Amino acid sequence: MRGLSRLVAVGILRAWEGLAFQGSGSVPRPSGPPEAHSPGTNSDRVLIIGGGPASGWGVSSHDLALPGSLARALSARTGRGTDVTLIADPFGFLEQLPILLVGQDLGRMDAIVVFVGVNDAVRLTSEKSWEKNLGRLLRTLEHETLDSTYVYVVDIQPIRTIPVFDTLLGSIANVHARHLSAQTVRVCRSVPRVVFLSLTDAKFLVTGRYRNSTDYRLWGEFLAGAMAERLDVAENEFSSHSFRATPSESTPGLVDIGDRPAKRETRFDRILALTQQSFGTTSAACVLRDHDVMRMTVTGAVAPDDMSWDDSMSASVILQPGATIVGDTHADERFRNKPYVLGPPYMRFYAGFPLESPSGERIGTLCVFDPEPRKRTGVDSVLLRQLALMIQEELHTSGAISDSRD
Repeated sequence: MRGLSRLVAVGILRAWEGLAFQGSGSVPRPSGPPEAHSPGTNSDRVLIIGGGPASGWGVSSHDLALPGSLARALSARTGRGTDVTLIADPFGFLEQLPILLVGQDLGRMDAIVVFVGVNDAVRLTSEKSWEKNLGRLLRTLEHETLDSTYVYVVDIQPIRTIPVFDTLLGSIANVHARHLSAQTVRVCRSVPRVVFLSLTDAKFLVTGRYRNSTDYRLWGEFLAGAMAERLDVAENEFSSHSFRATPSESTPGLVDIGDRPAKRETRFDRILALTQQSFGTTSAACVLRDHDVMRMTVTGAVAPDDMSWDDSMSASVILQPGATIVGDTHADERFRNKPYVLGPPYMRFYAGFPLESPSGERIGTLCVFDPEPRKRTGVDSVLLRQLALMIQEELHTSGAISDSRD
C-alpha cells in the first residue's frame, strides 16, 4: 500500500479505531497487582509485556487472566513454582514498548513473553518501521537477560477475532497483520534465544466475543507447552552448577532469646538451606515472635544471644507487607550501631520478608544476611517472598503459629 492511498487508509483506520473503542468501557478488566503466583520450590520467573491477551479484557482479575493461567499451566508441567509479572498496555505500539521496560530488572527473569502488533496492524505501521523497532527491542532483551533466558514473541492475533475490530475494515488490518508477522519471523530468526510462536493453528481463538477464564486457560496452556522444556533445561543446568552447602554450614539450630531453654528445631532445615543456597549468603534464618520471646532458627552462622525482639531487624521488617532489603547496614542509621552489626554475626547485608499468622498478623520473618554489603538491586525479592510462603505454610500446617497479641 503506497503513497496517497496508504495515507487515506491510515486516516480511515485511525478514525475507525477510535470509534471502535468507545463502546469498550463496560468490558471487565483485571484489577489489583499485575502479577500471579503458583506455589512450589525453585520458582520460574516470567515477565509478560505488551497488549492483546496480556491486557486481560473480559475477566476481573489477573489470576483469571493470562498471568494466573500461565503460572498454573507452567507449574503443572515443571513441578516448580511460577511467578508471573505483567507489564501491559492495551493501547500501546511496538515503538513504545521499550519505555515500559525502563527500571525493570530483566536479569532476574527466566522467560519473557511479548505480545505486540494488534494496534500496529490497525494503524498500518510501516513494515520498515516495524522491523527496525522489533529488532531493537529483541536485541535489548537479549543484552539485558541471562544466557539461559528465552524471549517468546507471540504472533499477531487475527484482527477480526477481536470483537471491536470484527468489521470489514478489520479485514484490511488483518492483511497488514500478516505482512508484519512475516517480518517478525525474519527478525526473530536473527536474534539468539528468541522464539516466534505462530497462531496459525491456534484453535482456541474465538471470533465475536471477549475472552473469558476458559480462553485464558487455553492461552496459558499454549504458552506453557512452548516454554516448559527450555525452563527445565535451564533449571537443570543451574542445579548442577549451584553452590552446595557443607553439613557444617547448613545445619540449623534454634536459639530462644529470653528465659526459655534452647531446643533443637529441624522442620525448617530444608527451606533454610535452600534459601541460603539461592541467595549465596553465609546465613539464612526464620525469626518468630512468641509473646515477649524471639525464637530464631538459623543456618550458617551463630545466632546472637543478646538481642531482644524490639531491637531486632525483624521488628522493622514486619512493619511493612513486602521485602526489606538493606544493602549496607553501616549506611543505614536504623541499624549501624546495633550489636549484631558491630559484632557477631556482623550483619552488613540483610534481606527479610514478613511471615503472617492465619489471622494476617505479621509475627516473624524469613531473612538472609551476610558480613559483606551488596547492591540492593541484585536481590530477588520475588524469590524471597516465595521461600517465605514455604516457611509460612509449614508453620500453618503444624499449627505452630501463636498470636503475639494473646
